[in-house]
Amino acid sequence: MLELARELGLALANSAEFITMKRAQANFESNEATSALMQELNEKRDRLIRILAEDSGEDLEAVSLTNDIERLEEQLRENPLYAELAAAQAAFSTVLTAINDEINACIGGETSTGCAGDCGSCGGCKH
Repeated sequence: MLELARELGLALANSAEFITMKRAQANFESNEATSALMQELNEKRDRLIRILAEDSGEDLEAVSLTNDIERLEEQLRENPLYAELAAAQAAFSTVLTAINDEINACIGGETSTGCAGDCGSCGGCKH
């Protein structure tokens, strides 16, 4: 069974969806503008988390940080490299869901489509 899992892992690593995702990730991470944006966003999130955890009464700073975070997230969503990365991640996630569904259907588990591997109710996929 481990050999089959290894084969599946290698097949996933060589899939067009995974390769596209890794390429999009590298493009996103190597871009100076997106790296700076992500660094600023992460710093502001970390600061906000610390303020909220301390309950120090710094409400004005928390509000300011929240506004900054929303602005930075909007800039990120508008970035074409981010859009490319998000689309590539979604496509690879779809592949993983399909694989997981197939495995679950074969062992009688529930799938994301509601199939429990028993075709008595639908007669469709023949699991």
